Amino acid sequence: MKILFTADLHLNIHAPNPRSGRSAMEDFSEAIRREKPKVVVVAGDIGAAGHAARHLTEIRNAVGDRPLAITLGNHDFWLGSIGHAQFSNLDQVVTRYWREPARDLNIVLLDRENLDLGEIVVVGCYGHFDLGHAEPGLHVGGIEVTEDIYLSGGMDGLFWNDFRYIPNCATRIREEARAQAEGLAARMDTAIATGKRLLIATHTCPLRELNGHPLRGGASDILSAYSGNSLLGKEIENRAGHVDFLMCGHTHMPVREQNLNGIRCLNVGADYGRFRGVVYNTGNKIIKWTGEKLPG
Repeated sequence: MKILFTADLHLNIHAPNPRSGRSAMEDFSEAIRREKPKVVVVAGDIGAAGHAARHLTEIRNAVGDRPLAITLGNHDFWLGSIGHAQFSNLDQVVTRYWREPARDLNIVLLDRENLDLGEIVVVGCYGHFDLGHAEPGLHVGGIEVTEDIYLSGGMDGLFWNDFRYIPNCATRIREEARAQAEGLAARMDTAIATGKRLLIATHTCPLRELNGHPLRGGASDILSAYSGNSLLGKEIENRAGHVDFLMCGHTHMPVREQNLNGIRCLNVGADYGRFRGVVYNTGNKIIKWTGEKLPG
């Protein structure tokens, strides 16, 4: 069985690929026609929460009647100031904007349930970030980057927009990261109890090696702290013997396949207007990249 995994379609941002002249959705649709997967999984950053039904309909139309699963991404929780006052946690945003259109379109929302494909199960979640991937002892311009700086969302002219647009982002980083990790652990255990193998899709990076951020000696070095959730990584590592494959996105920087703690892992590294995906064959376990060419 061939499963197409991708992330970061960003359907609310209509940026054409400068190479193909097509949108990410057009290249996504072309990859489905070309690769003919049996199942499609989209790991987050779909579009704006307020247009969830429209975005999910667009993806469903491209996928056809194939089984389709999604996780949410950090952009899928972005709301204006009114939204910040209405929602005290991220699960409430899922319920308000994403749960019903996913159900109506027969899309498995991996933040709430698993996609059971017989001998294997796709498990996933958004992930959030817990600052656990921050570069140890980082200094920028001679200034030590403290936890207070990370919790402010930026420094030296660079700012992480999640702190503006995700409700209670600065005050609930660790609570949300812990809730994400606990939810993923529970869903993994549900699948493991049935004796099935796991394919894992998260939006943010569960393992530091997947964040793809090069050290540049400037403020951008702080971005590793917002690349993922180390608590997810610990839960996955604790169940590594049951996992066949793990993919993530979020950073827009591809990380080629690695073996981490016995798990085949990669970051698909899709970007605004630039579709990139991988096709995983559950029979021979071959991974094939598709879409935007890998750098180098």
